[in-house]
Amino acid sequence: MTQTIGFLGAGRMAAAMIKRLLTQGYAVQVWNRSPDKLEPLVLLGARACATPADAAQGADTVISFMADDRAAEAVWLGENGALAAMTKGTPAMECSTLSHAFVIELAKKIEAAGCRYIDTPVTGVPADVEAGNTIFLVGASSDALESARAIMNATGKRIVHFGPIGSGTVYKLMHNLLGAVHIAAAAELVGVAKRAGLDGDLVAETFANGANASPTGLITVPGMVSGNHHEGIHFTTGLRAKDASYAMKLATEMGITLPVGQAASAVFDDATARGYGDLAQSAVIELYTPKPKP
Repeated sequence: MTQTIGFLGAGRMAAAMIKRLLTQGYAVQVWNRSPDKLEPLVLLGARACATPADAAQGADTVISFMADDRAAEAVWLGENGALAAMTKGTPAMECSTLSHAFVIELAKKIEAAGCRYIDTPVTGVPADVEAGNTIFLVGASSDALESARAIMNATGKRIVHFGPIGSGTVYKLMHNLLGAVHIAAAAELVGVAKRAGLDGDLVAETFANGANASPTGLITVPGMVSGNHHEGIHFTTGLRAKDASYAMKLATEMGITLPVGQAASAVFDDATARGYGDLAQSAVIELYTPKPKP
């Protein structure tokens, strides 16, 4: 019998997972705030829904991929939210990168309604997700995890069960903060190299083959060198700023000071405030690029 997935969101990562689910034989009914993003998915076999509740109605599992706490709260708990339409016992997979405190709060409300909350942010870029190479970072009870394991196996290459609800989010927030540190530091390297007149392509090539290269740096440094922050966007500057701020909030709640993380978070906050939030993460290089005088 075909399993039906109610999907909340159709951004880059969400769309990639929906495509993967469809190739694996799942039926997908999907809602997105911007309906135009649903058209390519409908052509592949997904069913467009008018509200989150419509997407969740009759679904065997509901998956959410939202930008932040506010958006996640709206799709699960708001007017025409998914939770009110879900049958008791239905797994609720929250794949968004959210603040830890909000995850705990949301989980309590979803479980109080009789559904199974699975804290499962993911790692990877959209191409990885579509190819079935997602890594799921899970915080959930063993029973809740088992209820969604088949979906994770069909769409990912690894399931890492860190422990109870919230533990997957703890790892994901620190993982993304580390990415912010890598990118901010790489931007300083490229910024100084550019100012010194070094050949940009040679800088990118040497970085890629050096001991300090990281997957995150390999994705972002070419854009820093070329100045192209508009095409092939894997992750935006604004989303990285949001994730870093959630990570710093968690550290504060735990009474931990993270000076390196704080510095990187400030870089992304600055870049977002200057209007680069919707561009690729490589746009942080613009903080170090001299602007022509008017």
